[in-house]
Amino acid sequence: MYSFVARQPILNQRKQVVAYELLFRDSAENIFPNIDSDDATRTLVSNSFLNVGFENIADNKTCYINFSYQAVLQQLPRMLPKEKVVIELLEDIQPTEELLEEVKALHKLGYTLALDDFEYTSDWQRFFRYIDIIKFDLRATSFADIRSVIGFSRHHNIQYLAEKVETHEEFEQASRLGINLFQGYFFSRPELLKHRALSPSQLVVLELLSEINKPNINFNQIEDIFAHDVSLSYKLLMFVNKQIKSDAKPIASFKQASIYLGEERLRKFISLVATSLSSKDKPSELYVMSVIRARFCERIIGESSLSCSPDEAFITGLFSLLDSLLDQPMNLLIEQIQLDDRVKDALLQRKGPLALCLGSIEHFEMGLWQKIDDDAVQLHTTPEKIAQVYLESLAWAKAFSLTTTK
Repeated sequence: MYSFVARQPILNQRKQVVAYELLFRDSAENIFPNIDSDDATRTLVSNSFLNVGFENIADNKTCYINFSYQAVLQQLPRMLPKEKVVIELLEDIQPTEELLEEVKALHKLGYTLALDDFEYTSDWQRFFRYIDIIKFDLRATSFADIRSVIGFSRHHNIQYLAEKVETHEEFEQASRLGINLFQGYFFSRPELLKHRALSPSQLVVLELLSEINKPNINFNQIEDIFAHDVSLSYKLLMFVNKQIKSDAKPIASFKQASIYLGEERLRKFISLVATSLSSKDKPSELYVMSVIRARFCERIIGESSLSCSPDEAFITGLFSLLDSLLDQPMNLLIEQIQLDDRVKDALLQRKGPLALCLGSIEHFEMGLWQKIDDDAVQLHTTPEKIAQVYLESLAWAKAFSLTTTK
């Protein structure tokens, strides 16, 4: 399965790229599909933020993202890092009191807000003090109307962006009006980015949705559910990494990550993943292998004299095939998650005690029996015990995969 996101550059007056607008796509055709705007927003956010990361899509530049009326009122923008995004209010949004209150709240939280394809009516006047950018569609708005809006809104310290700029003359004319941001085919057509997307199994998400809607969340149960799905686990740690301070202690377990988020943000995270889930997706053999490795590493660390925790071992095994699942280099994927150094060393450099656990199951998968004898010596166990743990892990993972594909 792949996720598709198109990006179109936003440039300044010197024609330097300063940001990208992210555009929803559902295939390699690079056209906007016939889809509800709410669904498009949620899927775009899930694909770009949870699967890939804004840094990779936008080269560490700001991302402009369209939000529908319902998505804004449901506080979906608050899930995103305010320093990375511009919240665009779609042109068909109505300027209601409910919208104004949420716009005020987003402004107070430090988010940058833009009015997309703006056409002025007096109802929008009260919004201007909270708006940072107004976007004008040159195919739908005359330069005379643009000049008028700029004239009575300039004192609000608003920036102006001209989109659908198709000629040098339009660029020059917009610049003379005081517009300093530009977007359109004159500079670049949308560029389609294709990434392999991880999709959690439907049953796991349903279990999570059931659990988080109970009056009192059982974080032990949440951790157990997360531990069964490599894609959901990766999304969780990636999401948490966006929320924590750079000098904070790395998240070491899924329970710790869930508790760190708190009930409200955990519910929003799981709901977002659930709404973007395709019902056609089923676990692949790579998923099953990841779960086998996770269980094996967790169990074998308990049979050894190594000092690492079972949680660290489980994560090491679970994430050991991420590069194959996502068709991206392991180092780029691991950079997006704040993991313990011992886990990183095992996954990226194959160093340390966790790498020994991981190497042991890889040797078993390949039938390298002499190496398994050597592994047993270093793990202070026996080849027979390694074989037993492997078979138990295989049965454990296969039993789980059967329940998720029914």
